[in-house]
Amino acid sequence: MLFLPLYAQSLDGRYHTTEEIYSYLDSLDQLEELEGWFHLDTIGFSTQENIPILAVRISDNAHVKEDEPRVLFVGQVHAEEILGVEIVLDLINDLLFPDASIYTHMSILKQYLDIWIIPTANPEGLNVVHEELDLSYRKNKRDLSPDGPFPNGLFDYDPSIGNDIDGVDLNRNFSFNWTFGDTFLEPDNSDYASHYDYYKGEEPFSEGEAIAIRDLALDNDFVFSIVWHSSRSGNLSEKVFTSWKWEEVKESPDLAIMKSIADYFAGSISTEDGTSTYLSVYSGSRNGKLHDWFYRETGSIQYLVECGTSNLQPDSSLIEDTIDRNKPAMIYLMDRAIGYYTDAAQITGNILDASTGEPVKDVNVEVIEHSGSVLKPRLTNEFGRYRRILDVGTYTFSFRAKGYLDQEISLVANNSAITEHDVYLEVAPTHQLNIRLVHETFDNNTVAGTISNEFETNEIQISTGDNIINLTEGYYDIRFFMDGSFMPWERSIHVSSDQEVSVPYQTGSVYDLSDSWPWPNFEGSWYMDHLGTLRSQEGQMYDNGDSLFSTLWMESELIDVSGMNRVVLSVLHRYETEWDLDRATISLLDENNIVLGSMSWAGDQWMELRPDLITATSEDGFTSVKVRLEFAPDQTVNYRGWELYTLDLFSTFDNYLDVQTSTTNNVPKIPMKINGIYPNPSFGRIQVNVGHYPGGSAKVNVYNILGQNIFSKIINNRPNGKQIIDLDLAHVDGLMTSTGMYFIKIQTQKEQAVKKCIILKN
Repeated sequence: MLFLPLYAQSLDGRYHTTEEIYSYLDSLDQLEELEGWFHLDTIGFSTQENIPILAVRISDNAHVKEDEPRVLFVGQVHAEEILGVEIVLDLINDLLFPDASIYTHMSILKQYLDIWIIPTANPEGLNVVHEELDLSYRKNKRDLSPDGPFPNGLFDYDPSIGNDIDGVDLNRNFSFNWTFGDTFLEPDNSDYASHYDYYKGEEPFSEGEAIAIRDLALDNDFVFSIVWHSSRSGNLSEKVFTSWKWEEVKESPDLAIMKSIADYFAGSISTEDGTSTYLSVYSGSRNGKLHDWFYRETGSIQYLVECGTSNLQPDSSLIEDTIDRNKPAMIYLMDRAIGYYTDAAQITGNILDASTGEPVKDVNVEVIEHSGSVLKPRLTNEFGRYRRILDVGTYTFSFRAKGYLDQEISLVANNSAITEHDVYLEVAPTHQLNIRLVHETFDNNTVAGTISNEFETNEIQISTGDNIINLTEGYYDIRFFMDGSFMPWERSIHVSSDQEVSVPYQTGSVYDLSDSWPWPNFEGSWYMDHLGTLRSQEGQMYDNGDSLFSTLWMESELIDVSGMNRVVLSVLHRYETEWDLDRATISLLDENNIVLGSMSWAGDQWMELRPDLITATSEDGFTSVKVRLEFAPDQTVNYRGWELYTLDLFSTFDNYLDVQTSTTNNVPKIPMKINGIYPNPSFGRIQVNVGHYPGGSAKVNVYNILGQNIFSKIINNRPNGKQIIDLDLAHVDGLMTSTGMYFIKIQTQKEQAVKKCIILKN
């Protein structure tokens, strides 16, 4: 079928080109009268042509980051959706050069807010539209090829709707739910047939434009944010989207308050025909969109506004009309951030050290009534500031920070004024934990392990005998995976005094339970692939509402462990499930089906394989045990499920099951270790996260499963501490790397670390 161009006419000269936008912003930056009120910043660069992405900052001290609420307006992400550019440029003008009727209002906003504006987050695509090469162009200009997602040196586009081979849809390139976006050259299954227009990119944040917005968001705790779009089909026109309500039933933790604000926001914008106002709706899709990532990752309430109608690029008279109709909504949102002549329900304050009075950064501030594991921790900024937009009511706030005692209080939000409440955190007392490594033959030996709590995971290395670690009061997980047939060891402990635990370095009986997958006793759609990986389903995602089984389960045969008092399961797996609801569980049971130990997981742990230990102990000893796997989705929202790579059962008789009192003090060495490889599996481009790098130079070698060295790289003169090493293994020596398992080895003069990764090729 031949698709005709979306528009026959040329663009109205009222629209600003990229060059005109940047020239205008630069001219503002030169005005002496705006000094202190206006700051122009380059926040990143476009992917293909390295065009600067400019952001404007308007405030009473625009060059300085102050303890003020921040808001963000993004005019354009999709190339052809250009009305938003004009809307935010007009907002810049109103803020900087207000007429008499709005002068006081604009001055108040500038005084009490830090206002960020990005006219175009896609300058490459904007240039394509203004050059009238393709008035329906949507993406950036990443160079791709009809034969695959790699460059060919040409700009491959089609002036009709869709069929543009080059480019990535920037609003599908964010990491949250990215996997559900369109793959390369995926046809559109709608009647609109906008083929290839929604390509998500080779990996999350593969595009410089998405990285620029991501980094700006992570560096600034925006209270509100708006991203302007336009609906080319007209099906979504004149709507305001709130994150999120999936499958019509699954709501985000803050949906009620976000939707009530969206209702007022949308009701402030008249429709183009003048008969009604914009419609406030829930966002239901999951495919790497910016507004869902923004809310989940940072806590910012971000709305996606589909302004205008299917007439995406109207003439100048309708441009002005659209701008005028959208102004009240933007002003309302800024007013709501500071409680100015509108509802003011908000709770905020600074968190301070009770001893020094200094601000405490990175405090996890949780509103218990609006919480969920899908949300990343809401952390205080460098001012110790926390801020939550809420409905009227009483809320339970939890404040938790590394090195401080937890605090939980009730606070009240009302509409008459913002609730200000500062919090003073007490420094947690420090205690000594002695980890005593006991060797069967008393030989001197060392083992590596981890100590983790809510805030961090640290790698440690202990030697035979006493090893003293100073820890602040709180809960910790300690794990030593050991090597070969030596017994893994793990324990969760509450450190409230000086304590001692003994870690026996001893062999045990080992059973490779993954060797017998799939176990004959099971129910559900378990599937084992050709690599021996056990999966919760054969397809990409587990069932959604049409499964015969609400819980999938699989049980091993009974295993004789007579005379043993400690049994440990070691599993290497990954999972992606609906947070808090769809759970994967591994349990150890005795012959009477009594649960001896279990662990459950939910959420996003897909990009990197995760090792876990499940322990059962008994003072009287065991006779036989079995293992039960369960996967329990609630049949509404589905993800990629559960994959198990290895599952080993260890058993031994352990003389050291109790926590005791500590005495001596050898400080354990913290060795260099590869903390993670991201993404893993990957398509070849990876980042290696190295912890406790000793400093100086190192060599990176990559080996295939046959032990052949396929890649080497020298790392020169890096400082000690955490290091991120970028590797591109997609092509080695001009040849495409094949699918398989590879081993990354980093070697310094005195230390080395190895971690495996998986490379996939389509």
